[in-house]
Amino acid sequence: MSLLSASPTLPIGLDDQALQQLAAGLTSQQLVWLSGYLYGRAGAAAPVAAVAPAPAVAEAAAASRLTILFGSQTGNSKKAAGLVAEAARRRGLQPQVRDMNDYPTKDLKTEQLLLVVVSTQGEGDPPIAAEELHQFLLSNRAPKLPDLQYAVLALGDKSYLQFCQTGFEFDQRLAELGGRRLAERLDCDVTFEDETRQWAEQVLSHIAELQPAPAPVTAGAAVAAPVVAAVGAGYAPEVAPLPAAVEYNARNPFGAELLEKIQLNGRGSTKETYHLEFSLADSGLTYEPGDALMVQPRNRPALVQEVLQAARLSEAAPVRLEAEELDLTTALTERLELSVITRDVLERYAAVAPQHPRLREILADTAGLGTYLYGRDVADLLTEFPVELSGQQLAAVLRPLPARAYSIASSLLAHPEEVHLTVGAVRYETHGRAKHGACSGYQADHLHLGDTARVWVDRNEYFKLPQDAATDIIMVGPGTGVAPFRAFVEERAETGATGRNWLLFGNPHFTTDFLYQTEWQQHLKRGTLDRLDVAFSRDQTQKLYVQHRLLEQSRRLYDQLENGAYFYVCGDKSRMAHDVQQALRQIIQQESGHDADYAAEYLRQLKKSRRFLEDVY
Repeated sequence: MSLLSASPTLPIGLDDQALQQLAAGLTSQQLVWLSGYLYGRAGAAAPVAAVAPAPAVAEAAAASRLTILFGSQTGNSKKAAGLVAEAARRRGLQPQVRDMNDYPTKDLKTEQLLLVVVSTQGEGDPPIAAEELHQFLLSNRAPKLPDLQYAVLALGDKSYLQFCQTGFEFDQRLAELGGRRLAERLDCDVTFEDETRQWAEQVLSHIAELQPAPAPVTAGAAVAAPVVAAVGAGYAPEVAPLPAAVEYNARNPFGAELLEKIQLNGRGSTKETYHLEFSLADSGLTYEPGDALMVQPRNRPALVQEVLQAARLSEAAPVRLEAEELDLTTALTERLELSVITRDVLERYAAVAPQHPRLREILADTAGLGTYLYGRDVADLLTEFPVELSGQQLAAVLRPLPARAYSIASSLLAHPEEVHLTVGAVRYETHGRAKHGACSGYQADHLHLGDTARVWVDRNEYFKLPQDAATDIIMVGPGTGVAPFRAFVEERAETGATGRNWLLFGNPHFTTDFLYQTEWQQHLKRGTLDRLDVAFSRDQTQKLYVQHRLLEQSRRLYDQLENGAYFYVCGDKSRMAHDVQQALRQIIQQESGHDADYAAEYLRQLKKSRRFLEDVY
């Protein structure tokens, strides 16, 4: 008697002999693949009927609902939220990751488990994506939240006095409204990945203590899921998987060779701007217009010597940084920040210099602290307040040397395996000494053709070209702020985008400071640049800036915004960006025929819909 007639569990048409023939000659790996493939085909042919979960399971699932809410300007908070979500999924949770820009404020009162990841822009401002929720939360309209358990991860930059201020305000206000902290707020400096992962594990451990353990994944699901994924990815038995792409970051930068370096300003200019071209050959690095290139600088040898002399320390003094043994000169050159003093550095120095009570007075003067710190470097501090320190003590006081971000000035389609930058050398004199920007000075003075710079790409998800290639774009980029718009125009030329490209550029003088003049003229001739307005502020008695050019073209500008154009601003945050926004509000009010409140709301909606985009610093 065959198994077909004896066993009701085998489908008609298949017997043991047929199965053996089917499996003959297959390796164990192929058998696993085949079983998963057939399982997937069966699931596709006969979907399993939905079964309502048992009440206890449904209750546990509801109790475990975790919302991860991020507010990001360039994408860093979104990246951090993704790291937290990944850790949560490994623990069997199903987190909802939501953007503050799209988050209805009414949903806040229904949250029970909430993790907030938010950055701070400049001196204490929330990112555009977080403005509405931030304003609502701090208002008297915010609801009481007695059932909320939450934690806050704040991202910022310690070179600003209001470091992580937005995260602080979210944390404080949620507590005032009745929320209970799952963990203390973590404030992260410009490098945040490792700290984010550690914070996530701490917070998720607290959640695990409060919530029922998620139901274990069944054996069938555990086998089927990877197999179905392999089939979908075109997996073939006995084909070796592709090696994982190398990830370049602060701990693993890519050594990019400098191919070209050109000073863009003419003789006699008050500015010093360089165009640099780096090779990305064999790196696998890719980028999109709007992204930034992180460049890891080395401190100027002269500044290193000034610090050693002021500290009265030997060049060869041993220093341990993390698990690495270095001599002090190498540590000061490659690993520690010397050109900028931040509040936390001053606090640590005051702690090891009790003989200088003036340091504590400076720190206590909140209003005057920024004025004291501005323009001072580590050599200034050591000279003004001398103290006996070992090399290790000095290293413990100082901040790690962060990389600097530069807007990428090229399209990868136009320049395969290359990345271009537009760098303005920062030089000034204060407190009796000549000062130089750490990274701009490094690239201008100490990086030569054939040298390699330590770099990696930093994605800026919120400074991108429109997805619709027919959309018009308006680009305001005075000085080195023109860099990303060179990339934008190159990219749109390469892809044949039909949307009009309008550039507004400004600098002091036409004859010496018209960056990329020949390229813009070529784009105008080809039609890949529809309009170019320039403002050379010092070429006439009355200063002329890009915002004045905007006002001159108010009707054209408003019409393009009404027809869906995107508006981009790149460059100086403190003055230029503010003046451009003020001009834009004036134009909207004038051309719409409405009042100032209407214009402010119009601009707010442009920001919320991500049609007004800034890359300012």
